[in-house]
Amino acid sequence: MSALTLIATLIGVPVSVWALWFVIEFARYIFSGEYEMDKRLRDVCK
Repeated sequence: MSALTLIATLIGVPVSVWALWFVIEFARYIFSGEYEMDKRLRDVCK
């Protein structure tokens, strides 16, 4: 394994884990109804 492959792996794995976590949490946020509530609150505060 070359040094470049090792560095790419050390950077790529945490970024991939973060991206997967972000997508899961974003979907949970949208489907839970919190997004609609936040949108209504933004409209009220304008």
